[in-house]
Amino acid sequence: MKSTALIAAAALTLLVAPDARAASCSGRGCNDKDPVAAGCGGSTTVADTAPMYTGGTAELRWSPGCKTNWVRISNYSGGDSALRITVWSGSDHVGFVAPGTPGNHWGNMVYAPGCARGEVLYVDSGGVHRTARLASSAC
Repeated sequence: MKSTALIAAAALTLLVAPDARAASCSGRGCNDKDPVAAGCGGSTTVADTAPMYTGGTAELRWSPGCKTNWVRISNYSGGDSALRITVWSGSDHVGFVAPGTPGNHWGNMVYAPGCARGEVLYVDSGGVHRTARLASSAC
């Protein structure tokens, strides 16, 4: 009887448990960490968006649980260079380089309980240097 109750309790825990795992960082300890690997990528909102000239969208993402921001590029069609992704808040700056291949890419996080800004520098398929700039509503 105990084992049946234990199995039922474990099954109920799995059904009720949130999809996202607990964050492995907090505060400035999240700076320069991957938001997905750190457990901050689950319940997020989009603070700002900017279209990418070659296709795709740059997004400034916000994690209320971790109080962090990072830049995510969705549906990027590809270009002639790597994506240079920067996000900052106050004196905290985090830079990241992602491949210029088609698909979704994101940079690392910065602790940003207030104003946060982001930027993506890239060269489009025609060789033209482009910049997508982002800012949270607290700026």
